[in-house]
Amino acid sequence: MLIKEPGKITERIDFLGTWENCLYLLKGKEAMIIGGGMSWIAPALEKQLSAMDFDLKKIKYLVIPHSHFDHCGAVPYLKRKFPYIQIVASAYSKEVFSKEKAVDFIAGINKEMIEKFGLQNEYERLNLQFDGIQVDRVVAENDIIDLGDGVEAHFLEVPGHTKCSLAVYVPKLKAMFPSDSALHPTDNGSELSHPSAQYDFPLYLESLRKLAAYEVEICAFEHHGVFVGDQAKKVLPQGLEQAEKFKNYVIEQYQQIGDWDRVTQRLAAEAMEKNKLPFLSLELQTSVTEAEIRKILR
Repeated sequence: MLIKEPGKITERIDFLGTWENCLYLLKGKEAMIIGGGMSWIAPALEKQLSAMDFDLKKIKYLVIPHSHFDHCGAVPYLKRKFPYIQIVASAYSKEVFSKEKAVDFIAGINKEMIEKFGLQNEYERLNLQFDGIQVDRVVAENDIIDLGDGVEAHFLEVPGHTKCSLAVYVPKLKAMFPSDSALHPTDNGSELSHPSAQYDFPLYLESLRKLAAYEVEICAFEHHGVFVGDQAKKVLPQGLEQAEKFKNYVIEQYQQIGDWDRVTQRLAAEAMEKNKLPFLSLELQTSVTEAEIRKILR
């Protein structure tokens, strides 16, 4: 089953944010937010958190699975809301957030979405400015954060989508939080998106193989919701199979068309139709697709 609407997944996991931009609250004796979202979802987060029958002071951690603008844009707002939480990320994400150019880019796209949705009043009222991120705790492969009551967040390094990508696995719940290191559902939920491996396609496949080896009953994506039950068990192996087929598809397209730009434009248009993410312009999708094709054809 695919859960599309934010709300309670289990007694230990709440789905926050929106269908397009998902965050999760993982609860033991302490709690952890997984995912950093974008600033435009802050009004939804305000309503969800205020309506929750949960002591929000128990939230001790916020995990940024990777440093892309759509996975960290709401972090400064959440840090201001919960100043006592630790920001958790990989060493390379911490390096990215130390670069002025990267911070300006993330801030710019998040501000564009505020303007697109007419949220200027909320931007001022909730202080949604993206003014940088200070990582408090660096995690790497096999690191664990114990939230109590048997709920442990195990960190996995899963590069390929980005150099800095992390996934979180919770053994007690058989719950996987792969972020964009796996193929998320499409906009209508009927299939999986194209793979997104602009950093390194072979590493992306290797990371998918790692993820697919885990026993999973909940697979919580940061775009387009949560699979539970039988679909959760199958989605990561299916994603691996689809990614391998996509590699062959790209090669075939290039052999048939013989024009790099035309192949890029075709595949970018296909990805836009599948994803329909409001913050992903055709220009940006084309840039991402071109990088991925280069990694496959090199």
